[in-house]
Amino acid sequence: MPALDDFQNSAAIVVSSCDAFFDAWRPFDQLLQKFWPDCPLPIFLLTNELQIRSPRLRSIAVGRDRGWSSNLLAALPQISHPYLLYFQEDYFLTGPVESSQLSRDFDDIIEAGIDSLCFRSRSKPDPGFQPINDRYGIVPLDSDGRTRCQVTLWKKEALQFILREGESAWNFEARGSARTREMRILSYARRDNTPIPYLMSAISRGLWTPEAIELCRAHEIAIEPFFRPVYSPQPWRRRFRRSLGRRRLARALQAQKGRVIDLS
Repeated sequence: MPALDDFQNSAAIVVSSCDAFFDAWRPFDQLLQKFWPDCPLPIFLLTNELQIRSPRLRSIAVGRDRGWSSNLLAALPQISHPYLLYFQEDYFLTGPVESSQLSRDFDDIIEAGIDSLCFRSRSKPDPGFQPINDRYGIVPLDSDGRTRCQVTLWKKEALQFILREGESAWNFEARGSARTREMRILSYARRDNTPIPYLMSAISRGLWTPEAIELCRAHEIAIEPFFRPVYSPQPWRRRFRRSLGRRRLARALQAQKGRVIDLS
């Protein structure tokens, strides 16, 4: 059975992000180092203008932020690998990655030329979901969950084909499934046996989730700079905190100009 090292030339990790979420980059990187220290795959982080220094993450600077899909479309041609393991900057690992299981999945998917395998199941399986093995199966053609922005191994050309300029991640999830009817889309069937345990999401509508704060505290990871307020269950508090967070973000970005962010 191949090891993950055998996929260094065929698969890479792409971390979708933009400068507005630069406060998540350091905790993302440090939790990656803690729970996947032997990751052999190249890791590309999407940025706009800010610069990073990291022994693990390589920046792909796409220039002015034009939105989720446009940033991805600008970055993907700069990655030569035919398969991409998609992350977002606030998908914080919560436990060790099962490299042997992941390498089996990579081998199966890449050998068969499958278009995507999502490593996070839906809360309930779609009617008509077809198990392939004890881990994953085929997502039905009529499912609206064929393009979910979760940790997913994508064939790069398939992802490029279904992306549309100017779409948000939410629009992509809502509209993208209809574009995959000629594709082989797979998903894990359960959440308790994924090889990549992670928090989804550390940031909700611009605010830190309490779970993310607790995770970072538990592993003594500082969020620096800490300008983003914490999510509140009360709508009026969320609105106030998002407004406050936007003002703080503008100041934090201004302060960061011309400086290199050290993620190590």
